[in-house]
Amino acid sequence: MLPNFFIAGVSRSGTTSLFYYLNQHPQVNFPDLKEPRYFSHGSVTLPQNGPGDHTVDQKLVTNWDQYCAIYERLDNVFIGDASSEYLYNYESVIPETLKRLGDIPIILMLRNPVDRSYSAYNNLIRDGRETLPFEKALDKEEERKAANFDEMWHYKSVSMYSKSVQSFKSNFSKVKVLIFEEFVQDPEKYVTEIFEFLGAAELADINTTTAYSKSGKPKSKFITLLFGRNSSLGNIIRNTVFYVLGRTNVEKIGKHFMSENKELSKDIRIKLFEYFATDIEQLEKLLGRDLNLWKIN
Repeated sequence: MLPNFFIAGVSRSGTTSLFYYLNQHPQVNFPDLKEPRYFSHGSVTLPQNGPGDHTVDQKLVTNWDQYCAIYERLDNVFIGDASSEYLYNYESVIPETLKRLGDIPIILMLRNPVDRSYSAYNNLIRDGRETLPFEKALDKEEERKAANFDEMWHYKSVSMYSKSVQSFKSNFSKVKVLIFEEFVQDPEKYVTEIFEFLGAAELADINTTTAYSKSGKPKSKFITLLFGRNSSLGNIIRNTVFYVLGRTNVEKIGKHFMSENKELSKDIRIKLFEYFATDIEQLEKLLGRDLNLWKIN
């Protein structure tokens, strides 16, 4: 079978947790490769040149037959693709999806764009890939984009949602938009809503206790090696540990070796909010709801 729904984004907004929660349903399956990213390959030029991007490139599926092979053994009512960069790369993703899969249901999870940008930055810090202070990294964004860095480095650009959400809503008849800050307060409620959105049978017991793919600062260089993607050895260690222990156990163990991210300064937060303010207003109109929970009082 081929996928008949997407978790299309956005990265650093709870899509990994959503992937694991939905995968508990007996009618839902995802491939072992969570993010094949096939439908965005038209937006990606290989090789990408950011530190550690080679490990991302290795997992990008660019061939249709290869993509089909990932799914050939999956046989269930609902088959998903959870490639979180699809929202950002909507210009290539949408026409290719309509051509290959048709008008499938689309699930989007959106996060306060200031927090999403900072989370993406801290994710690369955790992986040993980012070395600049946050504000300097923001200043380098356009230069890095021009140098063909992976979309994870596009801190501000990926956090501009309105145009891409509008395009998905204009091209697909079923689009479910979740707000990350509401989702984390009651994940079981929103997972149940998604099952209903897909048409899956009601599931009485959903384990939503583990939050997956949280960023944080490693407490030692070994942890950077373990969780990082900036070296071949680190990638081998990471993949081996995940295979042996399982993702849930690694997340539970790993949090004891990670310190909390430094709080974003008020000045930078205000500056970023002003950058995103117009896009947030456009998104409010598009969704027909306020997004006051993202705003600075």
